[in-house]
Amino acid sequence: MSNAKPLVRALRGPLLLMILGTLFAVDYFGPYPFYRTWPVLLIAYGVLWLLERVIRDTPAEPESPFGGPL
Repeated sequence: MSNAKPLVRALRGPLLLMILGTLFAVDYFGPYPFYRTWPVLLIAYGVLWLLERVIRDTPAEPESPFGGPL
């Protein structure tokens, strides 16, 4: 679980760029203009932020004095 937080941080930028590109494609080819779909970016950022926060607040597994998990 300790590697999950850097993974979420590493995926945040590329994922938001892919969502932005999808929204521009929907604006160009689809029925919805960008001014109606841009809140999806805020929702995605909020979900990623919440996921990172949940991962950060998850307590680590206790370790035994002999070096392994209990």
